[in-house]
Amino acid sequence: MTEWDEYKTIFHSLQEDILVTKTDGTIVKVSKGTGDVYDVNADDLIGKSVYDLEKQGLFTPLATPMVVEKRERVTFVQTVGGEKKLLVTALPVFDKNKELVRVVSYSHDVTELMEIKAGMEEMTEEMERVRKELEHLKQQNESSFIAKSEPMRKVMATANQVAGVDVSVLLLGESGVGKTEVAKMIHEKSERASGPFIEVNCGAIPESLFEAELFGYESGSFTGAAKGGKKGFAELADQGTLFLDEVGELSLSNQVKVLKLIQEKSFYRVGGRKEIRADFRLVSATNKRLKESVENNLFREDLYFRLNVVPITIPPLRERKEDIVPLIQYALDLFTKRYKRKRTLSREVLHELTELEWRGNVRELTNLIERLVVTSNRSMILREELPDNYKVKSEDYSKMNNFEESLPKTLERVERDQIQKARLLYKTTTRMAEVLGVSQPSIVRKLKKYGIK
Repeated sequence: MTEWDEYKTIFHSLQEDILVTKTDGTIVKVSKGTGDVYDVNADDLIGKSVYDLEKQGLFTPLATPMVVEKRERVTFVQTVGGEKKLLVTALPVFDKNKELVRVVSYSHDVTELMEIKAGMEEMTEEMERVRKELEHLKQQNESSFIAKSEPMRKVMATANQVAGVDVSVLLLGESGVGKTEVAKMIHEKSERASGPFIEVNCGAIPESLFEAELFGYESGSFTGAAKGGKKGFAELADQGTLFLDEVGELSLSNQVKVLKLIQEKSFYRVGGRKEIRADFRLVSATNKRLKESVENNLFREDLYFRLNVVPITIPPLRERKEDIVPLIQYALDLFTKRYKRKRTLSREVLHELTELEWRGNVRELTNLIERLVVTSNRSMILREELPDNYKVKSEDYSKMNNFEESLPKTLERVERDQIQKARLLYKTTTRMAEVLGVSQPSIVRKLKKYGIK
């Protein structure tokens, strides 16, 4: 046996897939194992072009052009027959003049490993969803709806009433009034409470990515798409609640997609051909006046009617003054426990906070209380620690300490302020009378005198 025959015998005895091509892609040598890998007769591959075999759907992508371009070792995942996955390593072979003459590649079947990887990615996504649900439950334990005022009582009564009915709800109100919290409460009190609560901020997702985020996408459907594809929000919300926050920010083109989803409860992933059905309860929210947007042709009327089955308007904090003090106390308790700092508010601070308009609503109030708890170095937070824009104007604050007004006017103003604060803190005129040390009929007369409701 010649040396060449010996090499040939060794080459064909290998069980691994080994394939040798010229730089133009013509196959010049294959091992017997190559035929088993590609499910063909190995000898039939000799003389054929890898480019032609790719067009026939035998395998893709190709090793030869990669090595020819880079002139170095490459490793990549190759798909065989549309299903099998191979981990391919290809090496350049140079002659004595350092000219590239051959490309040698070998592979290992990693189909099972890729399936495991895809399963792990899906499991990771599921674990992330569960983590968010646990975080949501934690927040539910940390959150409480303050509804001392009559307007807020009506909101909560309506929300409780519709929670048990699988109907679309549209939450309206200024930014920061608590629309997300009401949406979560509706979900928690519904028959879908054991399912996921999936929140979609329509205003935060770029228009071009909204479809992929809402419906998901298949692997390779666009540049940058995750391998194995990705589930969209609609698919994740199956058997639960889909919450479309800031729905008024949707572009007209994306409004059409949302409308179709609501009507059919089915969709296709981007780049996919399989119809996916999702059973979810829809809750939407916006700080825009959608009816005006419809009149100005900025929002589709048919989508508006689909969303607006049961509208619930959450009033701004300035229209429910009775809730301010309880909200302050709740936020103070929450953040002192969270940051392990014992803090209280002085009477002056409490008084000033009840006088503010709170244009940022509940969110602004809780943010301020958190800031005060974190930055204060005293157990009692004093007026001087308030940010300047949260202080009553100095001229108003100093009226108590000068003689610009008569004594009767000063006493009257103090009386009115005290009664107003007591009205915020206590539900009944009887309790107000006890705290202020006067009779109940006197409280009733003074409430009428000062026009305090």
